[in-house]
Amino acid sequence: MSHLVARPPTKAFQREASELLQQIGHELQQLRQNFSVQKAHNLMRLAHTLKGAAAIVGLDVIQTATQALENAFKALCTPDASLSPSVEALIVEGYGCLKLLLSVPLANAQINESEVVDRLNMIVAQMQTTLGNRFGQDSFLPTSAQLGVDVTHSIFESGVTEYLDELTQALVTPDPIFLKELLHIQADVFIGLGESLDLPGFGNIAQTTLAALNQHPNQVVHIAQLALQDYRAAQARILQGDRNQGGAPSQALVTLGQPLQSPPQPDWLNNFWQRLSQPRQVSQTRSIDLKMQPLGQLFQQCHEELQRLTQQQGKPIVVKIKGEDIQIEQTLANQLSAILQHLVRYAFYQDIEMPAVRKKRGKSAIGKIQLAAKQVEQHIVICVWDNGRGLNPETVRLQVQPYISALNGTITAAYLVGKGTCFTLKVPTRA
Repeated sequence: MSHLVARPPTKAFQREASELLQQIGHELQQLRQNFSVQKAHNLMRLAHTLKGAAAIVGLDVIQTATQALENAFKALCTPDASLSPSVEALIVEGYGCLKLLLSVPLANAQINESEVVDRLNMIVAQMQTTLGNRFGQDSFLPTSAQLGVDVTHSIFESGVTEYLDELTQALVTPDPIFLKELLHIQADVFIGLGESLDLPGFGNIAQTTLAALNQHPNQVVHIAQLALQDYRAAQARILQGDRNQGGAPSQALVTLGQPLQSPPQPDWLNNFWQRLSQPRQVSQTRSIDLKMQPLGQLFQQCHEELQRLTQQQGKPIVVKIKGEDIQIEQTLANQLSAILQHLVRYAFYQDIEMPAVRKKRGKSAIGKIQLAAKQVEQHIVICVWDNGRGLNPETVRLQVQPYISALNGTITAAYLVGKGTCFTLKVPTRA
């Protein structure tokens, strides 16, 4: 009889695993009918996601089974790969073992786990023999461009359209307070998109919109109308193939975003402010004694890693950063770097869903990860938040805890099923 599950699986895992298993079965059928590297890559990503979900809830046998399939699919991602009948048969048989093993946590089925595991081990051994060094190795992984997937087109065709449709609807019966909040939220997302996809013009429209709201808070509706026109025009250009600029703010929006002229200040007032703005001698001495750097450098490293993963995996996200100007010691920055990289990779790989899954759940196709920091007395508080599945993050928190404890700090984790996960780090400002 089965003894696969040591504790009851969460409803979130049951729902996610069921959807992923169904997608793998469908994609596998497509692969058998007409092999392509893109289809093998899609299957590899699905297997990887299911493996991560199993790891979070402690289902080691499921994790092992999905790892075997992931390795097989990865071996088929090389440019000269082909699907031989023997490899196809092994993959199908491995998928059958996975379905049996998952029937326990998904349907309370009774199976002979040892027998299934023995069968799976034989399949893995045969895969290793047939695929050779390609099985389980870091094979060539094609980028989205090499797979023929235009990530930018996909994002602007689906996710951006959803945002702009929401803004259009809000302008039917405009409420200035709601519109202002909506414009701010969308600007944050669009600035991140502009940076991630190297479309400075699109991000510039969002930045100009924020500047216009700041300069003319009583013209929210007019600004929203102009911003919508500019966003739509930029979207059309991008969908037509623009990958260098991504539109530009209209002159009307630029004019509203220009700072208002303030009356000249008397000389004595200028001199007074200059004296106040000069740093004290103590601060100058401290900056010489300690090697400091802005926290934003660490956040930027995380942002660049997420940009790379977005392009490679075809999973669109935007990254929002707050508190990047906070200064920390270089030694502390070096110690925090690996921790933050680990947490953002977890958010990307395990918690943020694939676009199709997100849309099915009523979410935007574009995921969101936020890195935020603030200084509280003699401590730095850093939050890493995402709007993904909301899986229980306790396993990851325990993995990171020893490294945070070594800094005399703490890490807490919170999650809301279907909404997302948040890690909060608190460390002393001195390393």
